[in-house]
Amino acid sequence: MTFFGSGHWLFSIKTFAAAMMALAASFWLDLPRPYWALASVYIASQPLSGATRSKAAYRAVGTLLGAAGAVLMVPNLVAMPFALALAMAIWSGLCLYLSLLDRTPRGYVFLLAGYTAAIVGFPAVDAPETIFDLALSRTEEILIGIACATLVSSLVFPRSVGPVVAERLEAWLRDARAAAVAALDPKSIASVDAHWIGLATEMAEIETLATHLAFDAAVERRSLDQMRRIVPRMLMLFPVLSTISDRLAALADLGGASPRASSLVGQARVVIVATASEAAETDEGALRRDLETVAAPREEARWRDLVEASLCRHVAELLDILSDCDELTKALAEGPHRPTLLRFTVDSRIERIRHLDHGAALHAACTLACAIFACCLIWIGASWPEGSVAAMMGAIVGSLYASQDDPAPSIAGFIEWTIVAMTIAGVYLFVILPHIHNFETLALALAPVYLAFGLLIASPQTFRIGLPLVIVTPTAMAVQELYSADAESFVNSSLAMFSGMALTAIAIALIRSPGARWRARGYRRANRAAFVQAADPLAGNDERLVGLMLDRLFLLAPIAHAVEGDLPEALRDLRTGLNILDARRARSVLRGSRRRRIDALLKQLSRYFHAGAPTSSRAALSAIDRALAAARCAGDARLLLALVGLRRCLFSAEPPPDWSLSEAKVG
Repeated sequence: MTFFGSGHWLFSIKTFAAAMMALAASFWLDLPRPYWALASVYIASQPLSGATRSKAAYRAVGTLLGAAGAVLMVPNLVAMPFALALAMAIWSGLCLYLSLLDRTPRGYVFLLAGYTAAIVGFPAVDAPETIFDLALSRTEEILIGIACATLVSSLVFPRSVGPVVAERLEAWLRDARAAAVAALDPKSIASVDAHWIGLATEMAEIETLATHLAFDAAVERRSLDQMRRIVPRMLMLFPVLSTISDRLAALADLGGASPRASSLVGQARVVIVATASEAAETDEGALRRDLETVAAPREEARWRDLVEASLCRHVAELLDILSDCDELTKALAEGPHRPTLLRFTVDSRIERIRHLDHGAALHAACTLACAIFACCLIWIGASWPEGSVAAMMGAIVGSLYASQDDPAPSIAGFIEWTIVAMTIAGVYLFVILPHIHNFETLALALAPVYLAFGLLIASPQTFRIGLPLVIVTPTAMAVQELYSADAESFVNSSLAMFSGMALTAIAIALIRSPGARWRARGYRRANRAAFVQAADPLAGNDERLVGLMLDRLFLLAPIAHAVEGDLPEALRDLRTGLNILDARRARSVLRGSRRRRIDALLKQLSRYFHAGAPTSSRAALSAIDRALAAARCAGDARLLLALVGLRRCLFSAEPPPDWSLSEAKVG
């Protein structure tokens, strides 16, 4: 059961007040469809003022683009119904494609542009000469609605995004410490995957929320800088935790870690637990110095020593990352002027880049275009008077749920709550509104239902219920300054709405998305291509490669339940990419045969990944072992540990390398 708190009630009351302001302004300006302004308030309003301004800005731009598209297509193609239907379907599909590629709140611009063209264009087919007036009035009413929503959200008990982001970051940091403690405990390695999934999902939500900081008047510019500094460190936590778990597993296979390494890992676990519980401060400085000492392997070190050195290096990185995240989170919560002491250097190693999944976006776009075109064909073939409503609703629901692997169940849920919305609208239209004679009584009559709608959209748990109610009810009720109602038109429009959504759900079910596993395989192929580029000594923009691999990891997190086993593989891919880049950078200080060994390794890795990374590739394994043998005498700990990481990522099941003294001294 969902309980609504005082914050939900405050949001609902504010949203209702803004909606009544928008409705009154539309009546005063004598706009033809004032209910669009009312609906826009509820669609644009968010519990956080910065998020409301963000969505309002994007909605305004999207409405203008969609209206312009309708004005461009309808008058020029109205004499060719099939061409117009095809053009509108392609427009909606193209806008959806761009929206899915963006994957930020900014993508709402393209999403809205797609179905706004349908909302404006399809009803104007029977009277194309009115298209400009219809587009203009739609734009005016939308702008009034979002202006009222923004004004009320900003002036009446505004709720800033900054403290909420800081609160979410604190919760994420608590979970990160729990994941770190689990990763440092050899007995808990099996449970680490669940921590990674939760952390990745939470971080994606925090990033989305943080994009609204730029629209929040209460947030200082330096707070945005703090967020830009914390995100790369949060990202690097994932490969570091994965590496620690892997090294502990490797040492377990070798008979266990040495007493010194075990002691350092235990101390690190105690430090993290003490920090999480705000216990007395421990001597982290001494622990870091000891970790750094073990992380610098001596010449001709044994394989176990190298694995322990790699473990200690990443444990030290883990402590630095958690410390930096804690400092930056406190700075965001307490104010940007709080001094911060950062330990982990990451900004030059990683860049936040989003993977462009053209295949999935194109598939969703084509599916939507086919669904809209199918609705239009039925409309044209049957000379259906209400066919424009069906095509319009098909475009709306198809766009709203297109990002899901299987949108049909969500559309079915939308249809169920549309029935409730139509029932509410019918009761108002034929029972209550005939007795309303002024604006004050109209507002009082609408208050119970619309306050309930506000509560539903305020809570993430009930948003899926509130969304169809706030979209359909105002449109079906069609509140005008002068009361008018036609039962036959209401029933026909209702049936057309249901038909349009049902046809869209059927079309989507027939052209179903390939699914989560298909997407996961695509991410793995993209990572393999990135490895080939990373192994090229002449390639640049290393930060972009790492950023893309990290983003693919986050794309896997929400579908991890359907792609069991792929998330650890994605983490291994990420570690592989980082190790290749570290090895490539370290080669620049080598000379002679040692550098040639690393060059030979990079060429072999390029061929290895071109061939699909076969697990039985002895050539790649031999190249790594030869490079390791040369690096043991090179005096570069970074190169040596990068090669250890590569061997563990690609050939973890192989026995340890067997180096002879002569091989170790080559070069």
